[in-house]
Amino acid sequence: MRKLLATITILWIANISFGQTILSGEYNVGLNLAYDSITNKLTGYFENYTGYDEETRSPRFSCIFYIHGKITGSQFTIETYFPNDTSDIIKGNINIINSKTASIKLLEDHGGCWNVQHFADEYVKFNLEKQNAWCQIRYVTTNKTYFYSNNSYEKRKKYYLIKNDIVYIEKILNDWAYCSFIGKKIIKGWIRTTDLNKI
Repeated sequence: MRKLLATITILWIANISFGQTILSGEYNVGLNLAYDSITNKLTGYFENYTGYDEETRSPRFSCIFYIHGKITGSQFTIETYFPNDTSDIIKGNINIINSKTASIKLLEDHGGCWNVQHFADEYVKFNLEKQNAWCQIRYVTTNKTYFYSNNSYEKRKKYYLIKNDIVYIEKILNDWAYCSFIGKKIIKGWIRTTDLNKI
C-alpha cells in the first residue's frame, strides 16, 4: 500500500512539474498564445503600440515579435523574433503560473519595445482574456496566399494574405491549415501550410 501511495504521489508531482499547459487564446496587452497538445509546442505573437504621431496619424512606437518554444515544464525557453527575420533571435523564458496566466522575460528587448513594454528587466505577467481553439500561431512566408473554402484548390476565396501576416490555426489536415486572420474583420478559411513558417 505504501508503494502504491508513493507511486501515485510521484506521478502527481511529475504531472504538476512537467505537465504544465497553457490555454490558447487572447491575453491582455497584445499577447496571443496557442498550445499544441500533440507536439507540446507553444507559439505566440505579441503586438503593442504606444505614442501617437499627429502627422502620420499612427502610433509612434511598436513592439512586435513572434514566439515559439516547446513546453518542458512550468518554465521553459522560447525564441522570439520579428516574423520572417530569424537573423535577430532573442531567447527568453516563459513561466506558466497556471492555465490562464503566464509571464515572459527576454534576455534583451527587441527594437521598439523599449518605448512600449520592457521584457528584459523582469517577468511580464499576462492573463487570459478570451480562450480560443487555436493549436498553432504561424505567419505567411510567401508574397501572397489565398484562402480556400475547403482543404483543396477547388474553391478559392477572394481573400488573400501577404508576407508576415499572422494566422491562428484551429486544425491541420495534410498540407492544409484551417485558420483565421484577425484584421479589421476576421477572415476564416483553409491555407496551404507550405505558405506558412515551419515550427
